[in-house]
Amino acid sequence: MIVMKFKSIAQKFLYRIFDNYLQSKINYQIGPIQKGRNFKLYHPVFIGFPEKIKVGDNVVINAFVHIWAGGGIEIGDNVMIASHCAITSTTHNTNSTLFNDENIHQKIIIGSNVWIGAHCVIVPGITIGDNVVIGANSFVNRDLEANAVYVGSPAKKIKAIER
Repeated sequence: MIVMKFKSIAQKFLYRIFDNYLQSKINYQIGPIQKGRNFKLYHPVFIGFPEKIKVGDNVVINAFVHIWAGGGIEIGDNVMIASHCAITSTTHNTNSTLFNDENIHQKIIIGSNVWIGAHCVIVPGITIGDNVVIGANSFVNRDLEANAVYVGSPAKKIKAIER
């Protein structure tokens, strides 16, 4: 019993050391993101234009997330972004002769206490209100009001959240 308790404590200690080491390496690799306290980023991720991202306190970005922040991205406090999400404030102009000739940049604002489920896509120019849940595999192509649950492609409100 004592040996098992010691193993458990030792495992937690080693995990915390390893987790802190990985977080410091990741923070070094991603560059100049303006981030609040208790920011967690799980590798691998892709972040384009990290200098145009502002992140609040207690934010978690899980593995395999792609963020293109050419138009700027603001993330509030207490936000969870699940794995395999794509958040892009930059897109190509479909009216250009060649699609890669011109980019369009529009800021994305994600409120506080937001949970973005796995495999979601958020496109340029979107504002997501506070206290929002976005279900897995949802496509967000319009602003989402606060205090609600959204799902689908395109994301639609299915439930109000009482606050």
